[in-house]
Amino acid sequence: MKQERYQRAQMQDLGSKWKLFYWDYNQTPRQRRTKSWAKSRVPGQREAQRLGDQFMERVNERNNQPHLFASDEDTVQAIYEKCRELTWPQLKNSTRRQYEENFTTYLIPEFGSKKVRKLTTMEIQEYFNTLSPGLSPKSVKLIHGTFRAALNQGKAWGMLDKNPAVGVKLPRKRAVKPTVLLPLADIRRTIEAVKEPTKSMLILIVFASMRPGEVLALRWKDILSDRIVVDERVYDGEFDDVKTDAGKREVPLDKHGVILAAVQRMWASNKKFRKPDDLVFANRSGKPLDRHNLLHRHLKPVADRLGLPTTVDFRSFRTMHASLMRRFGARLEVARDNMGHAGSSGSITLDVYSKTWWNERVEAVSRIVEAVFSEPDEEEVLTNVIPLKGVSECGIGKEWEPFWEPQAVQ
Repeated sequence: MKQERYQRAQMQDLGSKWKLFYWDYNQTPRQRRTKSWAKSRVPGQREAQRLGDQFMERVNERNNQPHLFASDEDTVQAIYEKCRELTWPQLKNSTRRQYEENFTTYLIPEFGSKKVRKLTTMEIQEYFNTLSPGLSPKSVKLIHGTFRAALNQGKAWGMLDKNPAVGVKLPRKRAVKPTVLLPLADIRRTIEAVKEPTKSMLILIVFASMRPGEVLALRWKDILSDRIVVDERVYDGEFDDVKTDAGKREVPLDKHGVILAAVQRMWASNKKFRKPDDLVFANRSGKPLDRHNLLHRHLKPVADRLGLPTTVDFRSFRTMHASLMRRFGARLEVARDNMGHAGSSGSITLDVYSKTWWNERVEAVSRIVEAVFSEPDEEEVLTNVIPLKGVSECGIGKEWEPFWEPQAVQ
């Protein structure tokens, strides 16, 4: 049996500091190492001895059970690899991808070979100062958050004693660009002008309050007679749970059939993939469409042609849903439930006790559809969008028939 090595803390008074000498048996051959405390921080010998004893407890444990502790040779690259293997698979796909991109693009080239125990807050501060001119404050904050989270995990594993990323000062936030809120006529013009499948996607975002990733993850089995079930999202081709627990929800179809007609157009254009688990918005191989292609090939050119703000994107139209709801008298809770937001007002009465009726949400969605697709001249009949009159053409008022063959459903 291997004899345990035990060293007692013997503090030496060196005038301006207390110093401790000890042997590190994790190295071959063993290495003589030191640990010191400034007297400005630890003036008394008794306190210095207490700190030395605490420090040597860890040293003795590491010397006798080295497999339970990380050595001083562990690097930032090692933490990155361990996080990828052990903890990042538990994160949402979008978060994991963001972490990996931040590490491979910024952190590994700068700190990959650095020993984590030798990293200093000043060194990290100097690096993040160099990022500020070229990156937005938000990007710098995300990179720092990635680094801090990984080092926190390394601290939990015993690879370092303290997190040197804590205490780094980040650049001040710049003025946020104003939210794009289009007039009702421009919302309608955009929906009419954009090509399919982006046209139907916009309708689901504006009126069904769905996030782009939720729209692109929509399956035929999620389309019911009076509502859409939202329980999945897709991010850069990878499927995942919805963003939050509140995001798993059901959104109502409007009474005029505009939302339903958007889905029907997808059904008519997609003759190959019509099984319950097939995607509503599928490419030629049945995979989810790329939101970036739809944005830059369909929406952006139309926005430019119509003279809309250059910053308009899919998220802008989801913001418009909440604004339209409030404008036309829907209660805050109605918009909250439609959009899948968790309670954020801080009021227990509102967030816990105040609920919505389903027909109230249907009425609210129907009102904003009317507002967007109605002109001052009420006799005008829309030509490029499903008309509000004669809605029976959209299937409303008829007995519901599923988009897929009943026998195909398991």
